[in-house]
Amino acid sequence: MPQTTPTLDHVPLLSPRFVWKITAVVAVLCLLTLAIAATGRMIGQSISHAGNTADTTLHEIVIGNDVLRLPANVIRFETQRISGVQNAVDIYFAWPGMEGYSEDNRDIFNQTRSADGLIFARIAQATMSRDMSGRFTPIYRRLTDGAPVAGPSGLDSFRLRSGAGYANELMYVERTASDKPYAIRCLVEEAGSEADFNTRTGCQRDIAIGQDLSVTYRFSIDLLPHWREIETDIRTRLQSALMQ
Repeated sequence: MPQTTPTLDHVPLLSPRFVWKITAVVAVLCLLTLAIAATGRMIGQSISHAGNTADTTLHEIVIGNDVLRLPANVIRFETQRISGVQNAVDIYFAWPGMEGYSEDNRDIFNQTRSADGLIFARIAQATMSRDMSGRFTPIYRRLTDGAPVAGPSGLDSFRLRSGAGYANELMYVERTASDKPYAIRCLVEEAGSEADFNTRTGCQRDIAIGQDLSVTYRFSIDLLPHWREIETDIRTRLQSALMQ
């Protein structure tokens, strides 16, 4: 009687179901890789922008009785880049030109050790009836110590008395007979002797605009010789932003 040979069933090493599972896992991993790469690019761009934005979308910001229309790329903080009522808004510009942040001027805005070429400003409701020019004659002039010293571009520098709450400050004032001259305060540091002072960080001035707004702006001491142009540019730029 002939011996029958058993028949072996050939089972595929990889079943269709297993292949589909492997394919699904690979697809998910690919999607995760793409998502991580996209997120990395977004985070990288965010870090490189350091909170700045090149977006020029206009925002209407209401402060008191005034409305300002400002592009997002001149508003310094992301939380303030919204339309509506705000207590204050912080802005900045590249100077000269009074331009906001862009990819072309990113190096100016991304400085970490200096503010050369930048003007910073804060706009809020006025808390005093006079701006810095109006306060010089009745207030600051009485707090100066010693004779004025000739400064750059028609300015005289006055040393403010430290006991009056203005330690380490000089005030540069327009050399004019006006009772409301251009005036700006600058931080200084002592360089050895009591009479030897060097400018340290920058200068700050406040002006009045609109119905009831005070603008406090500051810039590097290196730009002080251009105070006339800066004053004109600040007033012109913000006046154009005011909605009548």
